Amino acid sequence: MILIGIDTGVKTGFAHSIDGVLQEVSTQSILSAQDKVLDIRNEAAQSDVNLVVCIEDVRKRKWVDPSIGSERLKGVGSVTRDCSIWQEFCERNGLRHILVPPAYIDTKRKAKDFAMITGWTARTSEHARDAGMMIYKYHRLIEKGVVDVPAPKPIKKKGSK
Repeated sequence: MILIGIDTGVKTGFAHSIDGVLQEVSTQSILSAQDKVLDIRNEAAQSDVNLVVCIEDVRKRKWVDPSIGSERLKGVGSVTRDCSIWQEFCERNGLRHILVPPAYIDTKRKAKDFAMITGWTARTSEHARDAGMMIYKYHRLIEKGVVDVPAPKPIKKKGSK
C-alpha cells in the first residue's frame, strides 16, 4: 500500500510511503505536490498497488487560539481553503483519501524525534515532518483495520442533490 501525506498550506508538507516505509518527506508548492500525487498514482496503477491520500483537514479543528492575531488567522483561512482544494483534487481524480483531523496527528515533532520514530534522517521542514508523521501513524491504523478507507466519491455536479 502506498500512502501519501499532505500537510496543507502555502508550504505543503508532502510525504509518501510504500508499505509503511517512507520514500519521500519534503516541502512543495500545492501544484508541485499535486503533480507528484498524480505521478505516484500512475505508477501505483501500473503495479496494481492501493493508494490512499491522507490530508490534514484543519476544517475539523475544534478551536483556534484567540491570541494568534489577525494576520495568523488569515493564514488559518488559507489553509482551510487548501483543504477544500485537496479534497476536490482527490475527488476529481478518483483518489481514495482520508480527511484527518489535526488532533489525530502527532505533529510539531523536532527533526531528531522524527528521525528516531520514523527512521527518516534526511533534512526536513516542520510541514514535511507533519505529513510524514501522519502517514507513519495511519499506515499502522489502516493495516490493523482501525481506520476504514472509503472508496473515492465522484464530485457532485452543480444543481444535483
